[in-house]
Amino acid sequence: MNVQRIRFKTLGRHAVVLWAAVMWATAVQSHHSFAMFDTGKLVAISGTVTRWDWINPHSWLYMDVTKADGTTERWAFECSSPNMMIRWGWNAKDVRIGDKVTVDANLARNGTHIASVKTLFLPGGKVLADPMGQGRYVSGDELATGPDSVPTKPHGEVYK
Repeated sequence: MNVQRIRFKTLGRHAVVLWAAVMWATAVQSHHSFAMFDTGKLVAISGTVTRWDWINPHSWLYMDVTKADGTTERWAFECSSPNMMIRWGWNAKDVRIGDKVTVDANLARNGTHIASVKTLFLPGGKVLADPMGQGRYVSGDELATGPDSVPTKPHGEVYK
């Protein structure tokens, strides 16, 4: 009887360790760095907003992009957390489904239709910069107070 208790306790400890390892791996995979984006190349992508997820840990902007040849591509743009975006002047209601917008973005290195938002140009003329899409270290003070300035027009190479 004593041997069975020891085996059960050992098995229970192994199960707990295995469970913790799986949970840690899941958490690590769900929150990544922005290293997956090519910050050396800025691209201006215009399209129609199809979905806007104002969520943690990162917000996502989805849009349909019509290329010069008439084909349409679905794109997903990763943004910072709502908390950081609010500090930089964003509001969840600024982006609406159906809006025609332009995004200065850094494309994913793997060639998929995913990019990191640097600056969002809204139809009414409002321009919003994303803190994590700046392609450089953003200090805590700058995160708290917002950007010094935002561009008035896209600076990226036009995506065709």
